[in-house]
Amino acid sequence: MVSVPLAAQRAVATQTGSDDPPEIVALTSARNGFEPHATRLGISDDLLTQVRKWTWHPGCPASPSELTMLRVSYWDFSGKPRNGEIIINRSVADDLEWIFGRLFDHGFLIEKMSPVENYNGSDNASMDANNTSAFNCRDVTGQPGKYSNHSWGRAIDINPLTNPMILHGKPLPPEGARYTDRTAAHPGSILAGSFIVKLFEQRGWTWGGTWANPDYQHFEKPDVTQVSPRK
Repeated sequence: MVSVPLAAQRAVATQTGSDDPPEIVALTSARNGFEPHATRLGISDDLLTQVRKWTWHPGCPASPSELTMLRVSYWDFSGKPRNGEIIINRSVADDLEWIFGRLFDHGFLIEKMSPVENYNGSDNASMDANNTSAFNCRDVTGQPGKYSNHSWGRAIDINPLTNPMILHGKPLPPEGARYTDRTAAHPGSILAGSFIVKLFEQRGWTWGGTWANPDYQHFEKPDVTQVSPRK
């Protein structure tokens, strides 16, 4: 049996922002030979049908040909290694392969990771399930008529229940109200100065936790040629 490496025992490390966190919480399972990886799967015909049904329509700023499915490894909230899938823009695939590889090594916890097509394209349903997802051609939250950077596949929401958006003082999803104290670390929390924020920033991504209406789940990397609103 292969033991979980020390880096992958840090269930709290990513919430503290410290390279040497004062509290190390061991994950509950060993790797059992699990080898983390990141694989670009492309968009199958079956998946393309689901994308066209739920998350894309004519007029969206990115075409399905610009998208790819990325399968990456992560630690779930029970401490088990798993593979998840997200649909992203091909242009950010290198970034996300690198980031998720280091998140796995560091032991960052993600409850689940599944394309939002599995939630019939509903961002609300995906957030309620604390599901990490990326591409979804939709409006900016609270700004009808403006495309979100998710519409390009150049934004990702990570543990959205644990890391809610605070829109005009109200948490989204509403059940995220229990996590609005951003001085407290919970499994999968994204806090200012934390390891995960630093990783994304190293690759030129912006974290929504610094915005006037903070969006703690959200990272984005707009193309310099696109005019793209937040979220």
